[in-house]
Amino acid sequence: MSQQPKDIRAEIEKLTAIPAMPELAQRLVALGPHPDVAKLVAIVELDPGLAGQMVRQASSPFFGYRGTVKSVADAITRVLGVEPAVHLALGVIAGKAMRSPADGPMGRKAVWLHAAYSAALMQSLAEHLPKSIHVLPGMCYLGGLMHDIGLLLLGHLFPSDLYALNKAVVENPGVPPVDIERRLFMTDHTEIGTWLMQKWDMPEEVVTVVSRHHDETYRGDNAVYANLALLADRLLQRLGVGDAGSEQLPMELLEDLGLEEADSMDAVQRLLESRSDLDSLASQMGTV
Repeated sequence: MSQQPKDIRAEIEKLTAIPAMPELAQRLVALGPHPDVAKLVAIVELDPGLAGQMVRQASSPFFGYRGTVKSVADAITRVLGVEPAVHLALGVIAGKAMRSPADGPMGRKAVWLHAAYSAALMQSLAEHLPKSIHVLPGMCYLGGLMHDIGLLLLGHLFPSDLYALNKAVVENPGVPPVDIERRLFMTDHTEIGTWLMQKWDMPEEVVTVVSRHHDETYRGDNAVYANLALLADRLLQRLGVGDAGSEQLPMELLEDLGLEEADSMDAVQRLLESRSDLDSLASQMGTV
């Protein structure tokens, strides 16, 4: 990593065009905070791959539904709920705007695998929070899907730089990848992703997750979402998934969230029971 750093932030700020939010994602956002189910179903069914994935997700052990999910309408009304369905669809569709290189530890396939696992684990962790801490499960899911989108934008805009990052991460296994990013690019995926989320007018909760998910000291606005993302990242590091750079769960953060480490283990076990479904979701999002 002796090469001269490249100011990626300055390069991005010079751009006159950024990846546009896909049309279907724009339609989902336009539905507003209380979407009509029929309109939501109609939008999802415009993308057969998304429709199939939503049905498969709702049928997975993760959601514990014992009936048969035969349609998108079943998935939304019987299992997922309207808001979580919107956020699942939004995350899957938004990812299709990024044509990042597929391979490598920071490539598209690895990022979406991490994203799918993070989304499920954040949602599961949120269910263990005390009732005094209010979170939206669907927002946790969307935050998990989007939290590393800066890596996808980096690869989309500057594929040769993503190749350099992949090479450096492989050659420096003891160094947290986010530190390598800063040495190479004078910025990191949290800043790059935050810039995109703000350009896309994504919810503030998601912007906070993207910008603060590596900061264990953050306690500002929407901190619970960023804190859950950090916990999910570190738990997934124990499974060899992701870029957390540490497996240690900060005790102060757990205490602030009212969580025990046993709660985290329960959430991980639930995730492992749905691993094949999450792999399928990651494959769907990673295909462009």
